[in-house]
Amino acid sequence: MCNRHTRSRMQRTARQPARTVLILAAIAACGATASAQTTRPAGLNEAGITVVRSVDEGPLRAAVRREVARLAQGSTQAPKQGNWMGRHPVMVGTLIGTGVGAGLAQIEAIGGVNQDPTVALIGAGAGAWGGLIASAVQKVRSGEKVGVGTKIGIVAGAVALTVLPVLACYGAGGCGGSS
Repeated sequence: MCNRHTRSRMQRTARQPARTVLILAAIAACGATASAQTTRPAGLNEAGITVVRSVDEGPLRAAVRREVARLAQGSTQAPKQGNWMGRHPVMVGTLIGTGVGAGLAQIEAIGGVNQDPTVALIGAGAGAWGGLIASAVQKVRSGEKVGVGTKIGIVAGAVALTVLPVLACYGAGGCGGSS
């Protein structure tokens, strides 16, 4: 059984070079150049003179020329906003919130004796939410449409600011009332 399998595999590999030679011979005998786009034949210009298009005026070159002209025209427009802080309000809010949260974590009354690092994370979240609101206000002032994701983020942040403190209070053993 093993011998029959080995013999079958050897016969297939022996036919491989023959196939390759046959394919190469067919390409050499009948091969023609293939093109994805046909070129236009010679035509007449406005004066009735026969004009032959040069090779460098193909459809790909024409598309490149149109794109270069479009980019050159668009480069004369002024940039949307000049500074980095104006272009990335969420990032700026996150950085400011992280800094404020890290500073508050050092205060013993807020961060505790061990300076809890989660206060910095809460500050980062609050700063990012503030930056998201600033971004939405900026878009509205410039006449752009505020996306659905931005709206969902603003609502989720507002819900988190109202629900999470209550959950934290009850998780810590109550909110100052008698149990």
